[in-house]
Formats: sequence, C-alpha cells, structure tokens
Amino acid sequence: MKIRFRLFANFREAAKQKDVEIAVSDATDGGATISDAIKALLARYPAMETMLYQDGHLKQYVNVLLNGQTVKGDQIASVNVKEGDEIALFPPVSGG
Repeated sequence: MKIRFRLFANFREAAKQKDVEIAVSDATDGGATISDAIKALLARYPAMETMLYQDGHLKQYVNVLLNGQTVKGDQIASVNVKEGDEIALFPPVSGG
C-alpha cells in the first residue's frame, strides 16, 4: 500500500522534498501501523533516523499526525494505516 508523508522543517531538509510517497507492506497480521510506515520512510532516508528516534523510541518533540489528527508517540505502534493515508511529521513550532 502507498502512504503519503508530509515532511516539515528539518525532516523536509533531510529528504530534500516536502511530500514523499512510500510503499508500506503489511508485515503483521493486524496490518501496517504508523511505526511500520515510518520504518519504510527511514529505509529510503536513513539520515532521518537520528532526528526521529532516540534509544529505539520516537523522540518526544516529534509531532505525528495521521490524516490531520494528532497521534501520541506511544500510539504509533498500535494505530493502523491504510492505502492513501497521510502522515505528517514535524517538530514543534516555537516563536515569541
């Protein structure tokens, strides 16, 4: 299945594009998860791994949205994705 990623800030810079379509396989019986989709993204852009993960866990500052809805970091391994879904990855916006 194909999943679309929208990348922001340093993630966009690492991929050198803002939108990426990734093929994700249903590796598990329950279907592919957001975590599986991110792993497929990292297979194409391995330099992004240190931006996203620390000690095997999604970094706290990384914001993940599935079809416009926020998904907490501890849920990415349990929330399934389907053909045509869009995952947005970005760090928090700050300013002052």
